[in-house]
This record gives sequence, structure tokens and C-alpha cells, in this order.
Amino acid sequence: MQTSKLQQAIAEGALLEIHLISGETYRGTGEKGYSADSFEFKTDKGLLTLPFWTVKRYKRL
Repeated sequence: MQTSKLQQAIAEGALLEIHLISGETYRGTGEKGYSADSFEFKTDKGLLTLPFWTVKRYKRL
């Protein structure tokens, strides 16, 4: 997965569907986190802090 394209989508505030390597799928918007290795992801269920390496794929909605 290309982290730079995901980082660009997060910076633009795009609505995303994220599929993690664990099999979980979330829809929401991302925000830059405090770490260069992770980001915060806002969903209707709350705020998640996700390391970039856990993202298997994503798509813009």
C-alpha cells in the first residue's frame, strides 16, 4: 500500500473506507496524528489511532 497517497487523502479530509490487515473495515475521515507512523481516524463509532502499516487497502468514497 502506498502510504504517501493515503497521507494525501487524509490531509485533504476525504471520506475513506479503510480495510485493515486484521480484517476490520471502517468508514470515516482521517486526521494527521502526533506520530509520523500513525494517524487518527474518525468514524461514527469514535476516534481510532491507527498505524499506517495496519492498512491493507483504502478507497475514497
